[in-house]
Amino acid sequence: MDTNIVSLMNKKTLLSYRGPFYIELISVFGMNIRNFNDSYINARKKLFKIFIELSQNVSNYSENFHMVNNVQRIGVGELFLKEMENSYSFTTTNQVKKADANILSERCELVNASDQIKLRELKREQRINSPGEKFGARIGLIQAVMLSGNKLDYKVKEIDDKYSYFSLTVTIDKY
Repeated sequence: MDTNIVSLMNKKTLLSYRGPFYIELISVFGMNIRNFNDSYINARKKLFKIFIELSQNVSNYSENFHMVNNVQRIGVGELFLKEMENSYSFTTTNQVKKADANILSERCELVNASDQIKLRELKREQRINSPGEKFGARIGLIQAVMLSGNKLDYKVKEIDDKYSYFSLTVTIDKY
């Protein structure tokens, strides 16, 4: 049997959502993640923190968004949480400007090429160089790699000459 098919058969979808990333919804999903009834407590804690980081990025920065009462901007996107035999994978996908997709890709490459010491340094630099600003994906990407201990898997799919879909997957080992 093809190993890709076996790999797909060993995945269990725990959470799948497409739509606006309202903070209340993120909170409910987050509580469900925190309360998974499994024996992988450390992995679950990491998963929860990564879930919050990446979900907030979609909520705050997606170019596809809803306006609530003409005041609050809520990003629209997708999220998938899957369980495999030895790990969890968490994926978010949202629409970004084409130029931002290139910047995000470069940041993913930089983060993926960094060891834990360099990641701490990058995180510190981001905090110092962006006082009072939202840190956005700059800190979130670093934090996701520091927590998971795994590299980011990202994909960019062009929509048109202005926009792309940016998909980010973080794998969290159970052990």
